[in-house]
Amino acid sequence: AWDRLCKRYKGKGKQTIAYLIGELFRGTLSDEALLEPQLNAMRQKVRILTSLGTTLGDDLVAVAIVISLPSSYDTLR
Repeated sequence: AWDRLCKRYKGKGKQTIAYLIGELFRGTLSDEALLEPQLNAMRQKVRILTSLGTTLGDDLVAVAIVISLPSSYDTLR
């Protein structure tokens, strides 16, 4: 049942994987919203990628988070 739900709502294949990776590395986090839910959304994309067979290492996920930080977090970069 889980596989059917995953297939129905998350898609699968190279195009979905490319889309999710693009979202991770092109997105910018916002100062107007709480940071935690935005980070959770990024982590959810990583989990979906893992379920599709593409595993990103923690170091690569950390890079995606750092480059997505808004300009108010420039000191952390």
